[in-house]
Amino acid sequence: MAWYTADDIVQDTFLRVVTTPSLPDVKYAQAYLYRTAQNLVIDHFRRERILRFVPDSEKSLEFVASDAPLPDQIVWSRQELRQLQNALNALPAPLRDVFILARLEGQTYVEIGEKLGIPPQTAFSRMVRALTLVKEATDMGEKN
Repeated sequence: MAWYTADDIVQDTFLRVVTTPSLPDVKYAQAYLYRTAQNLVIDHFRRERILRFVPDSEKSLEFVASDAPLPDQIVWSRQELRQLQNALNALPAPLRDVFILARLEGQTYVEIGEKLGIPPQTAFSRMVRALTLVKEATDMGEKN
């Protein structure tokens, strides 16, 4: 490990300790400081070990797997969305209204009851029925 790497680790240790919102009790401060430095050294050597397999460490990010979905995942997700949309469209209006208010607008059953002029228990039972019908419809769509 080069001297500049050691300096970097000391600096990173200092930054970690200074920016920690709740430091341990003073009697554990030295152990906490050493443990932080030790973890940073371990992380450094892990990175070094991985970078040995990369021809150009400056371009190492090119070798990291992309988070972007694969084309087949995109197609599958779109199919699922279509199935869900079809299932929602097939719901009777009272059930669909409760579903949309609860799941898309994040309203409580009390709020939904007030908005639709129904008791909260009715809003809840409509939601249970809507979820059951949506699940059945999407399960049927998966089988086809």
